[in-house]
Amino acid sequence: MSRKRSFNSSVAQPTSTKDQMPRYANVLCCVCGASMAPNQSNMCVNCMKGEVDITEGISKQAVVNYCRECNRYQRPPWVPCEPESRELLGICLKKIKGLNKVKLVDANFIWQAPTSKRMKVKLTVQKEVMNGAIMQQSMIVDFIVAWQQCDDCKRTYTPHTWNASVQVRQKTDHKRTFYYLEQLILKHDAHEKVVGIKRTPDGLDFHFGHRSHAQKFSEFVLSQVPSRVKQSKHLISHDSHNTTYNYKYTTLIDMCPVCKDDVVFLPKALKNKLGGVNPIQVVTKVSSQIRLVDPLTGRVSDLAGIEYWKNPFEPLLTRRHLVEFTVLNVEEDTSRARAATTFNRRGQKAYTMVDLELMRTENSGEAAAGDPEIITVRSHLGGVLQPGDLCAGYDLRTVNVSGIDEEMLEKTNLDVIIVKKTYTRHRQRKRPWMLRRLEREDAGGESNDGDYEQFMRDIEEDKDLRQEINLFRDPTWKEPTAEQMPAAAAEEEEEADENEAPEVDLAELLDGLTLNDTGATVANVQQEDDDEL
Repeated sequence: MSRKRSFNSSVAQPTSTKDQMPRYANVLCCVCGASMAPNQSNMCVNCMKGEVDITEGISKQAVVNYCRECNRYQRPPWVPCEPESRELLGICLKKIKGLNKVKLVDANFIWQAPTSKRMKVKLTVQKEVMNGAIMQQSMIVDFIVAWQQCDDCKRTYTPHTWNASVQVRQKTDHKRTFYYLEQLILKHDAHEKVVGIKRTPDGLDFHFGHRSHAQKFSEFVLSQVPSRVKQSKHLISHDSHNTTYNYKYTTLIDMCPVCKDDVVFLPKALKNKLGGVNPIQVVTKVSSQIRLVDPLTGRVSDLAGIEYWKNPFEPLLTRRHLVEFTVLNVEEDTSRARAATTFNRRGQKAYTMVDLELMRTENSGEAAAGDPEIITVRSHLGGVLQPGDLCAGYDLRTVNVSGIDEEMLEKTNLDVIIVKKTYTRHRQRKRPWMLRRLEREDAGGESNDGDYEQFMRDIEEDKDLRQEINLFRDPTWKEPTAEQMPAAAAEEEEEADENEAPEVDLAELLDGLTLNDTGATVANVQQEDDDEL
């Protein structure tokens, strides 16, 4: 009977990794005889450095081209870089010849005075030397910053400063739409590739160095405001030997003339397409779509820009026809309010239909004498207006309306159309916030201080508009000190009014300008009433 031999499964294991490593005795360097740990070349580090230089073949000096007019470095192409930045380090490393023969371990700048026009970069490289030994060595490369004018700056001294132009136009008597478009351009950095901006009496011209940049900018404008585009090109030069042509491209963008708070008269085809709405509509918002509201029913309709240009229409009444009224009484019509709510269940702003008793504010003296003219109208602003409030509207009895069907206007039975609530402004206070402005060249034209002030008031009164643009704190504005607080509180109490104009909260301002910065000047962030679009 065979018997199995038993083995002990517990085998002695090494207690540490040092027991597994082979041990070698020190050897003498074959050159200097110094004791050292053995390696494949049998040479110490000092002797190996004397025999082999792994930095041989790597350029110790290079030139970096810099345009001092636009502060850009040539990579190519010309790119903006901050001093001692990662982008600038990448440009410097590409200028070093022979760097591809070694392994780059580390690279960093050595500080130099900004006026020295020199840059020093410390490199740490590795390379395999004799018998497979890996050697690491550091070196310093000097860079000379040479001034060279880039192609874009060269063109600024010639008549051909731009290759493509986008002309933005709007046939209106105000510039509020351009102020709104300007803020959208700044918020989305759509002006990044703009070479120059020129102001014209009826719009703005944006110049670009490349046609693709102009096309991208045109697409941005079309996505923000209902517009139509026309393309054209002008021959600059022609080479008959190789049949090449040099053109200047122009894009004309015509924005719709309809603006917020305008009253429009819809064409019959467009009225039927919107579901048989009333022809008289009030414009409440203009973005990529035109939002309309029926002043008689509160029904909201959105008109796409493409549909507008298929059946274009002009504004019937604009803000220059507005008249201020005082609300005497508000009576809600439950049946009308229920209908308005039904029309606005798609997430749109709901309106409450009410009957308003109004009196023209300019006739307040007649009210004191006991003989006021009271007007009763239907309005969709029941959720906003209260007795004693001020509102703005169009008095159709005193305005000469042309270009529409008078019989259709009589059927609507509209004497006054109320479009918005207005506020009392006792005095012009300094605003704690400001807007960024585009740098542009003035080509003449009248000043539009009134339009710009009206745009600033629209920002204060419309919270939805403030969410679409960026607001910054004015560095020159200072909060009242502890000593000034009682006087400021007394002044506010003296001017207290339920109908006082709203103010922008400091919490809504962005961090582009810090709240503690009251004296710094920031480029391109200036509010100038005498230099408008």
